[in-house]
Amino acid sequence: MSRLGFSRTNDIGDADGFLLAAVSYRFGDVGDARSLSRLSSRLGPGDEERLSGHARYHELLPLLHLVAADCASLGHALGLPSSTLRLWEEEYRRETVRSSLVIHGARAALTVLSESGIRAIPLKGVYLSARYYRKPGARPFRDFDLLVREEDLRGLHSALCGAGFRPLEGRPSFVPSPACTVYSLTLEDGITAVEVDVHVGMHWPAEYERRTRFRVSDIWRDARGESWEGIPILAMRPEHLLIVTLLDLAVNHRYARLIKHRDLLEIIDMEAIDWDEVSRCAKRWEVASQVGPGLLYLRHLEPANRVPASVVGELTPGYLAGKLFIRSLPPWNLPAHRSRSFSPANFLFFLLADRPGERLRGLAYIPGHIRRGLRRF
Repeated sequence: MSRLGFSRTNDIGDADGFLLAAVSYRFGDVGDARSLSRLSSRLGPGDEERLSGHARYHELLPLLHLVAADCASLGHALGLPSSTLRLWEEEYRRETVRSSLVIHGARAALTVLSESGIRAIPLKGVYLSARYYRKPGARPFRDFDLLVREEDLRGLHSALCGAGFRPLEGRPSFVPSPACTVYSLTLEDGITAVEVDVHVGMHWPAEYERRTRFRVSDIWRDARGESWEGIPILAMRPEHLLIVTLLDLAVNHRYARLIKHRDLLEIIDMEAIDWDEVSRCAKRWEVASQVGPGLLYLRHLEPANRVPASVVGELTPGYLAGKLFIRSLPPWNLPAHRSRSFSPANFLFFLLADRPGERLRGLAYIPGHIRRGLRRF
């Protein structure tokens, strides 16, 4: 049994095993640094190419740069070509610049909304990086996500437009009129723009509004006041944040974004999670079928065993389609997994649902997945 908790370590290729260990790496931990250094020494030219491809897909290059730097500072430098380490550093620097621009736009949006009396909940990369990451530069992001109440949409639209934001009406719409889902702010150079992505619930395919009982009202009821960049905001209670992150990872990415697995690790590292509430809430929202596999993967990645086996057992699907899904996508296959591939796991994913009738109706969504995949070829 490895530190990652895998019981079948022989099934993990050298590149994939290295990447999973890097995702769960604990900064400042000499044991982790030593272990990762040893794993890196086993990588050959083919492994390095595989590692680079996987790391870019999973948005891990900034994290890998910081991990490599930490290992070197602890006396266990990674045995990788200098060209690979330079690539990670260059991507880290690019993302640092890009992130600073997004933060500028986020600050402008939150300021004008606060002045207009609209309290919003920041979501995803910008918020997670600032609030939970011990190394904020490890978390790249391209836009700024905001959860707002539906009754605030008219005021939000006026406030953002008054501050120079412009709606991008050609994007997919997840919010009702008069607001738009995406707003863009052009910066002083007249060329660079940053985007704000507006949510009134989960950004997911419409069928999940029918297939689950997710209620955004629960999130607002338990939201707590915080400050971000000196601006008053609201934040989800930790258990809701964990579940919403798991749902985004599952429904929008089929569990195929390792940076979001890192998000989960950072959250449980910083918060005292009420795991009983996680279980109750997942069942109440009827999303246990999506949350359970994510917690199973998280338990495999998490080195301190803070994810209770009992909760994973309660929420991991026990029906046939769920068991087949877990078997088709074991944790050690996550680095090679792609959310839009024609893999058995991606087809079985549509059959994951807490209600038996929704499992059957899930078959109707498979042709759409095939059509979208074919259009990319």
